Amino acid sequence: MKIRIGTRGSRLALWQAKSVEEAIREEEKDARTELVILQTKGDRILDRPLSEIGDKGLFVSEFEQALSEGRIDLAVHSAKDLPARLAPGLTISAVLPRGDARDVLLLPRGGKRPGQGRNFVLGTGSQRRILQARLLWEGVSCRPIRGNVETRIRKLKEGGYDGILLAKAGLDRLEIGPETEPELEFHPLEPERFLPAACQGIIVAEGREARDGTDPLAALCRRITREETAMCFETERRVLEELEADCSQAAAAWCRLDGERLRLDARYGERVCRLSGAPSREEGKRLAIRAARLLRGEMRE
Repeated sequence: MKIRIGTRGSRLALWQAKSVEEAIREEEKDARTELVILQTKGDRILDRPLSEIGDKGLFVSEFEQALSEGRIDLAVHSAKDLPARLAPGLTISAVLPRGDARDVLLLPRGGKRPGQGRNFVLGTGSQRRILQARLLWEGVSCRPIRGNVETRIRKLKEGGYDGILLAKAGLDRLEIGPETEPELEFHPLEPERFLPAACQGIIVAEGREARDGTDPLAALCRRITREETAMCFETERRVLEELEADCSQAAAAWCRLDGERLRLDARYGERVCRLSGAPSREEGKRLAIRAARLLRGEMRE
């Protein structure tokens, strides 16, 4: 079986695609894989914040077209980049184990600290990060920043910002940290205080819907899926779907299995809710619907 895997061309995107490739080969020794690099609209437009140029589909639409046309068999995404609804005929085929969901504050060593005076310039264009940064630290001014992880770190080191926010999972996958960047400080932000984007740290493979239960690629993708992560992925996406939220809004969701409980923390603007229930996909759906109603002010906890 030959499997063509679509991916963006950045070092992080290639790492993610190769992780899917490795998972496939571990399950199916005879599988032959090929990485197909595509450029998206979001990769081409780098001079404006994502919230100004469209929704999360900016990084996905070209892949969905290639899937629909049969030019690739799977498309690998960072799950937080997915639009609320996939194109007709497509589905999430595989969900890999989650990385660290936290955001990280990067600062030049010995430089300014947020919350210690005025005019701290923070590099982020995310409405979620902007809102939470302003709630957490006084005197923060947020300025848009675009580009891949390495580009954003370079802009910080060049003095364009006093600090930037990045996803820890991406830093971990690229092996970027205090050992590789000794002139920088890395401060992970605990999710209870700074909620991550829905599905942050999760890698998914999107594919065509199987016509029947005998499709070998669909069966293979089910075998490489981590069920716990898939449950959290579906719950967090359902929160965004119920809120009808995209990247132009300050929305967040973080679901995890905590012992025998499924816990969900969610934010929409300045409203936050924290819920828990039994660990099942059906309960996750119920929690997501309840969270959205609470965040819209339609009911009380």
